[in-house]
Amino acid sequence: MMLKNLALAAGIALFATGCSVLPEAKPIDFYTLQPARVTTSDSVQLSNIRIAEPELTDALQLERIVRITDQGSVLAYPNAKWSTSIATLWQSWLLDALWRDSRFEHISSAQQGLDSDWQLSGRLQSLHIEETSAGSIAVVRYDAQLIDVQQRKIIKSESFTAHVPVAGEKTSQAIAAISAASLKIGESLLEWLAASEL
Repeated sequence: MMLKNLALAAGIALFATGCSVLPEAKPIDFYTLQPARVTTSDSVQLSNIRIAEPELTDALQLERIVRITDQGSVLAYPNAKWSTSIATLWQSWLLDALWRDSRFEHISSAQQGLDSDWQLSGRLQSLHIEETSAGSIAVVRYDAQLIDVQQRKIIKSESFTAHVPVAGEKTSQAIAAISAASLKIGESLLEWLAASEL
């Protein structure tokens, strides 16, 4: 009987200390993009635009921050994620830019289902880090389409690409490089939209 009691006591003690035996889960760091640079002094040049979520390549389907090795392997930075899905992240980033840029007005998301004259759609081909023989670089590529909603017709399309070297091996340095590349895309994209002859 005493042996049974000792075994039971040992089992309870082991269970009580089980949490300290297992390794603690590392916290996840969440990241987002820096706000795009915008113009705040020009008159309105394009109005009634809705922004659609971009189509994504397979590597960008999750919230993970991705790097592609020089052998073509797709890896994720450990213990780090984007703050939301990449499609939502990119759409929200574009919505914020157009709302703050004085050259555009009456901006909405495609999910709102509001009437609009134009839709900005596209495919986000890259939002990741690539490892090359010359070092790691951030690559962002967005293939944009401006669509006439009433006529269901593509008015114009353009591919925007930016490359920025990564300053080090830390996840935060990778995010800084991706954000810097996105800023270049945003600046060119907003100029492209503002120059639309409609």
